[in-house]
Amino acid sequence: MITGLGGRQESQMQIIVKGMVQVAGTTFRIVRIQRGHYEVVRILDDTRLGSFWSEPSFAVSESVDRELLREVARCAIKDGKTTWVGRLDLLG
Repeated sequence: MITGLGGRQESQMQIIVKGMVQVAGTTFRIVRIQRGHYEVVRILDDTRLGSFWSEPSFAVSESVDRELLREVARCAIKDGKTTWVGRLDLLG
């Protein structure tokens, strides 16, 4: 926690690496940005592929390769690299 002016406490954004997934022979790091929002980074060159949301419904950000991002997100959710999401429609 950071104490701001007037003694208020402001929380710092906590970034948590949730794990790795492999898709199409490439390994990606899954990083939780905030609840239900994750960033995907290619390990090979530490390049950000994009991000995805698992709450309130499944969605992916714009990306150079949106289909790859969608597949990485699906694998991350399926393999338990995200917070439990119940019955999430991964076709969206």
